[in-house]
Amino acid sequence: MKILLILVCCLLLAGCDLSYYWQATRGHLDLLQRKQEIQSLLLDNTTDPELRKKFQLLSEVRRFASTKLNLPSGNGYKSYVELPNSYVSVLVSAAPPFSLNPKQWCYLIIGCQSYRGYFDIADAEQLANELRENGFDVSLSYASAYSTLGYLNQSWLPDYFSDPVLSTFLQRTDRVLIATLIHEMAHQVVYIAGDTSFNESYATFVEQEGTLQYLRASNLEDEMVQIRQNYEDRLLFRSWIDETVKELNDLYGSSLDEDKKRLQKQLIFEKLKQRYQQNQSQFQFLNYSQWFAQDLNNSHLLGVKRYHNFVPAFEELFKSAERNWKDFHTKVEELAQLPKEDRDKSLNQLILSKVN
Repeated sequence: MKILLILVCCLLLAGCDLSYYWQATRGHLDLLQRKQEIQSLLLDNTTDPELRKKFQLLSEVRRFASTKLNLPSGNGYKSYVELPNSYVSVLVSAAPPFSLNPKQWCYLIIGCQSYRGYFDIADAEQLANELRENGFDVSLSYASAYSTLGYLNQSWLPDYFSDPVLSTFLQRTDRVLIATLIHEMAHQVVYIAGDTSFNESYATFVEQEGTLQYLRASNLEDEMVQIRQNYEDRLLFRSWIDETVKELNDLYGSSLDEDKKRLQKQLIFEKLKQRYQQNQSQFQFLNYSQWFAQDLNNSHLLGVKRYHNFVPAFEELFKSAERNWKDFHTKVEELAQLPKEDRDKSLNQLILSKVN
């Protein structure tokens, strides 16, 4: 979830959803007021030893990402906030019952996105219920991290405003912690207002490749094996989702009436669940049981596509840059300058070249 302190701007615009921006601003300010400097915590003898190890790892990864992956470090991720929950925000996503075009919410500066984020779960559930009452397929997800996309990590701004490290992703394994920090740092390189699939796919690729490079440089071979298994599992899962999306698109574009479409839709989702039940052993490392236990709908599929749709394209782009991070980021920035139609066409061509 990307939150900007834009309440003041909002006040200047007619028709702006003041209540939404206020909850986002209030939630972010609450985090900032609870920040503790990581360097001070490292020097404090009372800091929990396990937490100290996490802080040391964060500092190493942050330095590696800046020097080896060419990611901007800025003032971000030098402070820490302890949260009471295992998540920092709740994301609400929705899609029409017979369409795989997600509902969009548009925001100041960051453009339109296919989700609505809340710090308070009650607010998220209220919106989810309203959307369901209006016939939408709805899903909720729980975010353990978010960034301000580098806007508040500028050197000319007081460090008070910079993005903190949250306890919600320190609770994960070291491997996930490394990946999460690199993902969030990647968002500071390129961000296209309104193009969630591009933004998240790019950050996900940088996360995957950057994590592997860090583990290799740190001689953590066992962790590298798990990362590769993780990647293979993701590929398998995404291939199933892609096949299901194609089936549903064909169904939704057919001339069947809504009752028949609804029945066929249910059968397609049941087939996907059965496929997992019968083939769980194909997954070497990741466990998708919780995901498949949900009452699946269009919105759940779109959540997967949002983060992984163009990852293969960025893999090819990295190869074309001869695995040079500076050149790769330059190519990504050039893509970002294109109109969306041309940008998507270029990314899809890269995916086709990978397949062929």
